[in-house]
Amino acid sequence: MSSKYVKLKNIVKIYRGDDKKTFTAVDNISIDIEPGEFVTLLGPSGCGKTTTLRMIAGFEVPTSGDIYIGEERVNSLTPDKRDTAMVFQTYALFPHLNIFDNVAYGLKIKKLPEADIKRNVENILSLVGLEGLAKRAPNQLSGGQQQRVALARALVMQPAVLLFDEPLSNLDAKLRVYMRTEIRKIQKKIGITSVYVTHDQAEAMSMSDRVIIMNKGIIEQIGTPQEIYKKPASEFVADFIGVANIFDAEVKEVNSNGVVIELFDAIFNVKTEAKVKAKDKVKVVIRPEAIKLSDTGNVKVQVLSSVFMGAYQDYVVKHGSTKVTVLDYNPSNKKVYNEDENAYLDIDPNSLHIIPNKK
Repeated sequence: MSSKYVKLKNIVKIYRGDDKKTFTAVDNISIDIEPGEFVTLLGPSGCGKTTTLRMIAGFEVPTSGDIYIGEERVNSLTPDKRDTAMVFQTYALFPHLNIFDNVAYGLKIKKLPEADIKRNVENILSLVGLEGLAKRAPNQLSGGQQQRVALARALVMQPAVLLFDEPLSNLDAKLRVYMRTEIRKIQKKIGITSVYVTHDQAEAMSMSDRVIIMNKGIIEQIGTPQEIYKKPASEFVADFIGVANIFDAEVKEVNSNGVVIELFDAIFNVKTEAKVKAKDKVKVVIRPEAIKLSDTGNVKVQVLSSVFMGAYQDYVVKHGSTKVTVLDYNPSNKKVYNEDENAYLDIDPNSLHIIPNKK
């Protein structure tokens, strides 16, 4: 199965309503996806991620810009003429056909020889872990198995690019975790270029080579899951991915070791690549798991809430009028602070991330 790169260049999609008003769903975005890469479009409802996927698939036509799959510009090609296959949120299986015939459907439309169809379908069913179920009807399968059939039906066409439109959203939480691992394992095995749409952060972080964060039709950040989490490019990304404490601060000075800021009436020297200068207003991001509570220190806080969550103790504490979320993992062998107790924040300066304020 050969993979191709996907290139989106200055893509704009504008919808015009019956009242002649326009809505820009995708606003001048450019994306380069490498052959064999697994990239996820992530963002809240209405951010433009599904519209972008549908333009790659050919179900929507860009208002302007160019889409390439490999060397071929595909703007004017219908979905069936593109070297892509889509796995939908609703499995869209034919209820009157058994599993074999569901998977074989596209190959039969192409009028492949019966022997080739049989071999290809059997190989794909084995790949997705459905061997021995070819004669079953879709309603005799679990939700996870039906999703595998939908995946097999897409893969059997041997597309260069596989597109996923929130494929796991209809599954229960435990099965979702299992299936995202399975999909990623299969994708890596065959090395197919994959573009995946979800609003589920855990899916995006666990499956992707790179994540594209979208918001209101624009791209906020493109990066590896680690980059997105540890070095968010904007306040939106920091707030959208995981849990984040975001504070206002002022740059006191810039030196060879980084940036000096004042936070919680304490001074921190923060290593940063952010382009800032003295007196600039910035946002400071601290992940809750990067903060500890202690009996001693220089940032005194009052515990507002203390909740045992099994793997971690979930605290909300207050310094002056500023609230801080603290997640203390593996709390069993540590001191647990109760509501209304006093404690001190233990913050590693290396865990602070600076985001310059937008001008």
